[in-house]
Amino acid sequence: MTVPHLSDLTGAAGFILVALWPWLSGRRALLAGQGASAAAFALHYLLIGAATGAAMSGLSILQVATAWPDDRPIWCRALYAATVPLLAVLAASTWAGRPSVCAATGMVLGTAARWCRSAFLLRGLFLLAGACWGAHDLLTGSTFGLLADLLCMAGLVYGALRDCVPRKRDEAALRQLLPTSQAPTPGLPSVEPR
Repeated sequence: MTVPHLSDLTGAAGFILVALWPWLSGRRALLAGQGASAAAFALHYLLIGAATGAAMSGLSILQVATAWPDDRPIWCRALYAATVPLLAVLAASTWAGRPSVCAATGMVLGTAARWCRSAFLLRGLFLLAGACWGAHDLLTGSTFGLLADLLCMAGLVYGALRDCVPRKRDEAALRQLLPTSQAPTPGLPSVEPR
């Protein structure tokens, strides 16, 4: 019987978490899912020897915690801002060439995403970060990481489209508020008369 290596187990756990979080709705749910997957991948990257990826994933957890409050007290803003120079120090101290460039760039984009108040912008920046992490995973040989990045990116696109497309209940509510002549026809764009 073959016993899976701990790096495989943590990679699989990270993959499952990444498969789930982009499909969540709302900023805090997205942050919680992203933080849980970052924890799993921090351990996975550490176990496969991808030190920069492990450091950046660990830093993600701190960023999720400080980005969590909606009101963003001053201490959260200060701690979050302090993660930016820490990101540079961690990238430099774990430098491994191109994989480090990809992980650090993905982390910079993720840093911007976690601070967004808009779920749509958060998804867009994480989509760009996912491309950087995908390159990191190709370079470090993390199959779980690469598959998770691709699945995450697909989920982010789907979630953004889902959140942008008006739902039937929204159309029904709009029809009740507007006079009949101005109510949108389901499935057709509304056109103003000239």
